[in-house]
Amino acid sequence: IVKKAAVDRLGANYGLSWLPETGATYQIRFSIMKDRCEIFLDTSGVSLHKRGYRENANLAPLHETMAAAMVNLARYRGRDFFWDPFCGSGTIAIEAAMLMKNIAPGARRKFAGEKLGLFPERSFDDARDAAIAAERHDTAFRARATDIDPECVRIAGESAARAGVSDIVECYKADALTIETGGIRGTIVTNPPYGERLMTVSEAEQLYRNMGRHFKTLDRWQIYVLTQNDRFPSLYGRRPDKVRKLYNGMIPCYFYQFFKNN
Repeated sequence: IVKKAAVDRLGANYGLSWLPETGATYQIRFSIMKDRCEIFLDTSGVSLHKRGYRENANLAPLHETMAAAMVNLARYRGRDFFWDPFCGSGTIAIEAAMLMKNIAPGARRKFAGEKLGLFPERSFDDARDAAIAAERHDTAFRARATDIDPECVRIAGESAARAGVSDIVECYKADALTIETGGIRGTIVTNPPYGERLMTVSEAEQLYRNMGRHFKTLDRWQIYVLTQNDRFPSLYGRRPDKVRKLYNGMIPCYFYQFFKNN
């Protein structure tokens, strides 16, 4: 309906009954809220949650914006060691590293607005250059992105390199149920399988039990877990200090936060 309305309006203006679709592409988006309809010219192109560093992903990729939100909700400031033991595509560790390096989201991607001819010629390049100039390269932040699947580790490593954080994000194969603190303080922010696209529900719930038993050995580490399972605390064997309800795409999830000492 929106497209037909646009064609009718343009056709009336140019005296045409039919418009050939051979010219430049201008993406139109719309929003309807109650009785108000708003029309937008898309200057972003690829959705803004895509930062431009993730060309490949595992079977259940986490949106970059969700990963960044998890790091922010964990109030992580880079003082402790950071670890995602179910890293998948490496998104959570990469977003944490980008935050610590002050790498602007989208600094290494293109936008549809660059091709529209509506903005000064160098406006996007100037903004991109300014963002890159503000990046920090002297951070003491260090992170590990590990997974039991070597293909996930490969994808995570490639994505970290494209994001410009491979120097501070270590990617390697490891079983989450065998990790150790190494005598240092740290923070885990992770998104283990839900039992949807990875594992069955019963397998995922057994994993949560095993996580609870093993993560008890990570003395004084703060643990943050995103899952859609509302029984996670009882399976994990510990009452969370705080819970936030989030949406992973269209899936309602719970962000369980364990930040007080056991």
